[in-house]
Amino acid sequence: MMKLRRRFVQRNAIALAASAAMLSGWHVSAYAQSSVTLYGLISVGVGYVSNAGGKSQVSLMNGPDQLPRWGLKGNEELGGGTSAIFTLENGFSITNGTLGQGGKMFGRQAYVGLSNDRYGTFTLGRQYDDMTKQLWWSESAVLFAAFGARPGDTDNVFNTLRFNNAIRYESPSLNGLTFGGMYAFSNSTQFANNSGWSFGGNYANGPLKLGVAMTQYNRPASSTNPSAAIDNTSYGYTSPFVISLAGAAVQTQRTVGAAATYDLGFLSASLGYSNVLFNYLDNSGQRVQNAEVTLTHKFTPAWLIGIGYIYTTGDYSAGRQVHYNQVNLGTDYFLSKRTDLFLAAIGQRAGGDARFAQIYSTSASTSKNQIVLTSGIRTKF
Repeated sequence: MMKLRRRFVQRNAIALAASAAMLSGWHVSAYAQSSVTLYGLISVGVGYVSNAGGKSQVSLMNGPDQLPRWGLKGNEELGGGTSAIFTLENGFSITNGTLGQGGKMFGRQAYVGLSNDRYGTFTLGRQYDDMTKQLWWSESAVLFAAFGARPGDTDNVFNTLRFNNAIRYESPSLNGLTFGGMYAFSNSTQFANNSGWSFGGNYANGPLKLGVAMTQYNRPASSTNPSAAIDNTSYGYTSPFVISLAGAAVQTQRTVGAAATYDLGFLSASLGYSNVLFNYLDNSGQRVQNAEVTLTHKFTPAWLIGIGYIYTTGDYSAGRQVHYNQVNLGTDYFLSKRTDLFLAAIGQRAGGDARFAQIYSTSASTSKNQIVLTSGIRTKF
């Protein structure tokens, strides 16, 4: 009887040990095929504004060369070239520690989805639209010019806005061609009350890169549904175009854009164009067009200089016309792969019926001219 008990205990011990080994091996394998990456960026500078509400201003500026952020990226291989992915990205101010994007915990990006090497990627959550994803590389503000975005970032190439409640598809690279599209739900029984859609593509072949995109917002930041596809914490940020002459809000905003860049070796040249149509709730309208040319040159692999010129015109249905001329100058010197020093100068002049100049992120000038100078440091981790 004692022998039988010992054999029973031994057999169970062996089975338990084998199960533990198998379980341990499974966990090790799963861990080896999965990853979570912590990343981030901090940028801060000292800035001078020639006219901010009638007076000059010197201040410590949060993120003049990319806004600070930290985030988590996750990837779990599921087999057959398919992975589960996620991104959670937080924006914050380095000058005072507050949250960005209206106080959202993960206001920059928050999405989860599936990615396949052959069929592409589906994601759901808070995400960039295609004006940002397809054309960001063409804008001097992104390349070297700090807050030198097109007036009010009306076309969203500088990624002021994200889509909430969004489902997105992005293709794999097909001989240099990629494309994507998305739809953002209003999460309301009124489907057009703060919803949106976007699509676009890129083509890259050696020194040449081309991009196109189109986006539409339906009742963005709607007073009756303010936190849906386009929330009211960022819509209209320093933009003079989101209210009609009579003070009415936007019914629809439709944007189309295109860009091209070519690297000549000693010089890189980029062209960007966008056409933005605003239809307001009072049945008036306005068309805003942006054209930008940018040139960059690298004296050394670590030292870049650039110049950009932006012309913006706005035509109201009531016959009023505004235009803006903006010049961006900048230089960037990399101390390492992760840390660089920057210096930028931005000048804007308003014309036509435009009453004042307002460079992106600044207080409006009391005149038709405004200049911003900024220098600082950026580091990535």
